[in-house]
Amino acid sequence: MPQYRPAGPGYYTPFPQNSTVDGGDLPTAVHNLIRAMKGIQESLRLWSCHQATLEHVSNCYMQFGVQFNIIVQAFEGYDITTSDLHAIPARLRTTLEDCLGDSPNAMDQYMPEVRQLLCELLQGLRSKQYAWRNVSGRQ
Repeated sequence: MPQYRPAGPGYYTPFPQNSTVDGGDLPTAVHNLIRAMKGIQESLRLWSCHQATLEHVSNCYMQFGVQFNIIVQAFEGYDITTSDLHAIPARLRTTLEDCLGDSPNAMDQYMPEVRQLLCELLQGLRSKQYAWRNVSGRQ
């Protein structure tokens, strides 16, 4: 079986200038990223049950990448570094490629790593939100 490669972000790439998030929308952007993360997990679950296509999983990953780039741009707009998070999408992509290149029956083997990467991202976001609240004066 040829190895499946989902389209999407690798390492962080600069975000287009016309796509900005102001500080007031940052909590919404974080919520959207979390929703995209849940979408990846659900699409994998459906794929493992033969109820979703590889394209569907790839589309969920693409949406995750868009939301991730929005978050990076928003935090970096406040001079809050996100370099510690930049490798997570590439690591997630590699795990997804391995998972989707294998049998849907092997999904239990890959889900712990997917969850670990998403948990790592959530922990990083939590620390960034704390820094953002301090810089922006928001509670």
